[in-house]
Amino acid sequence: MEKLYKILDGLKPLMMMVTVQIALAGVNILYKLVANTGMSLPILIAYRFLFAAATIVPLALVLERKTRPKLTWKILGQAFACGLFGGTLTQNLYAASLVKTSPTFIAAITNLIPGFTLILAVIFRMEALVLKTWPGKAKVVGTLLSIGGAMLLTFYKGVEFDFLSTKIDFLHRGGHVVATEQKSGNNVMGLVLGLACCLSSSIGLIFQAIY
Repeated sequence: MEKLYKILDGLKPLMMMVTVQIALAGVNILYKLVANTGMSLPILIAYRFLFAAATIVPLALVLERKTRPKLTWKILGQAFACGLFGGTLTQNLYAASLVKTSPTFIAAITNLIPGFTLILAVIFRMEALVLKTWPGKAKVVGTLLSIGGAMLLTFYKGVEFDFLSTKIDFLHRGGHVVATEQKSGNNVMGLVLGLACCLSSSIGLIFQAIY
């Protein structure tokens, strides 16, 4: 029984990550539905950050009142950079790419964030990339595979599957409109916006690690 408890305790981080991914998948679908109604996604994102700040700030003031550092200009600058690149800019580019493509695409393209972060960390000498070692080779191969997978997802149109499909049209659109949205021009623009989103998020992570 004790061994079972240890196994379950070790699975907690995995279950938390799975829960986060499920929540993000729901957010992607809701973003797409909201965009289809005509609401401005930047306004929705602004409301999202306002509610998040109203929830997190009181908790931080209470729970971290004895451990939080002194508020200096350096910390303010760091907070502004993290909020700009890791929050506002990332979310707006994310939403713009979502409108041009699909929830599945933007969920897959964000897998490039670790690769972009590795590249920036090597450029800023925050991490050494030793190609003669197996960890260094694994990092390079993983980065190339993630970028190649994103490109393949963008430009390759495979066979359509009707597995578990329903007749409910949540987007309330005809087939000709959906086909128009899937044109290569929109896919390319969606790719550019998605890559910019990943880059912005990676810059935000770099700013978090610098200080």
